[in-house]
Amino acid sequence: MYVEGPEVLHRLLVELATRLSCPAGRLGNVRNRTSAALKPAVLDALRRQPRCLVLDNVADADPRMYRFLQQVYYIPTVCLIVTAASRNCLGHLRKLLWDPREEIALKPLTRPESLSLFDVASRMYRLQSFDLAAFRGKVLTSAQGNPGQILTMCRMASRPEYQDGRHIKFLPLRIDALTAFVQ
Repeated sequence: MYVEGPEVLHRLLVELATRLSCPAGRLGNVRNRTSAALKPAVLDALRRQPRCLVLDNVADADPRMYRFLQQVYYIPTVCLIVTAASRNCLGHLRKLLWDPREEIALKPLTRPESLSLFDVASRMYRLQSFDLAAFRGKVLTSAQGNPGQILTMCRMASRPEYQDGRHIKFLPLRIDALTAFVQ
């Protein structure tokens, strides 16, 4: 299961509970349940069925996120993968993910790899109807081989506020994408 940028524990729990089909209880919707009610339901669901949990672009995890993911980490049937810009960005998760032997440092993608990722992302986010030639060049140049930025810019390009007919408004998209990476 892939979760992008889990900012706070409650959002992560709601996302996981939804994907794991955890019961909503008497409130009728998992979004209305408290974190205290969602935690055991999510942990039970993770214990019942083997999963690989990928948390992408984690930044400054707080103590509550750390305590929950610590429980997830020790479930034998769960593989926990966390990505971050750097070890320093992990926040309190540095206590859990402390062993540098379990860390994989990724180098920037080569130009052909970036182009391949862009092509996959443009199909995934249904951008084929747009004039992609100029957009592709700008994305690949500005991303400098950073796969997260390529994916973010393609995902954002699928939103109407960055579209103008068959063209994608690159400058506002790029500014918003950079802002998302700085936060």
